[in-house]
Amino acid sequence: MTDEIKSPFWIDQNFLSSDEVADLASKLWVEPTRDEHGQEFPIQRNVPEVEKYIYDKIIDSIPKIMEYYDMKFKGCEHIFFHQIPPTNGKNVEEPHAENAMFKRKKWVRTSQRDLTGYIWFKDYNDTPPFNLQTEVYGGKLEFPVYDFGFQPQAGTMVVFPSCERFINLTTSVKVGDLMFAKFHIHGDGIWIYDPAKFPGDVNSWFTNVIRS
Repeated sequence: MTDEIKSPFWIDQNFLSSDEVADLASKLWVEPTRDEHGQEFPIQRNVPEVEKYIYDKIIDSIPKIMEYYDMKFKGCEHIFFHQIPPTNGKNVEEPHAENAMFKRKKWVRTSQRDLTGYIWFKDYNDTPPFNLQTEVYGGKLEFPVYDFGFQPQAGTMVVFPSCERFINLTTSVKVGDLMFAKFHIHGDGIWIYDPAKFPGDVNSWFTNVIRS
């Protein structure tokens, strides 16, 4: 092997303990509002108490993350928490890049985001019976360019470059509420994703990681 395998995804499957997940999820969940047909509306909100707790834990991990991506830390955007009910077959999000838009036949960077992160508060389960307090069926974070995705796993944090090489979407929620936190990290100075620094491929990047 001439090149060391290095995934462009930073994964911490023990970012939150099961007790932390249960406590934070109880603080995040709210009774949803519904339309005239009884369909629940998705919820996106900032919860300062939970944000501070999550932010402090992210900061604890920042030195290792910055070293991993060869980046200097500048800051982190506000953390938003999502509660997504069943979506009737529609994706939660359509394919998009986190820091760029496709304009006039080319990708144009539109924000200072360098890294994007997800933290889940429920486990993926596709086999009944479902525990609606702790499980969700659907809501995978998918990366079409690489033809793979991550299943929600409570307490896991996944970080990836925000650029157009990591177009992503969240698939439809079928049973239960999808609950996750999403955040964006800004580097200090100009950071450009270089695929040559992350050799390997989707078949070699992951071991013992829940993905699809």
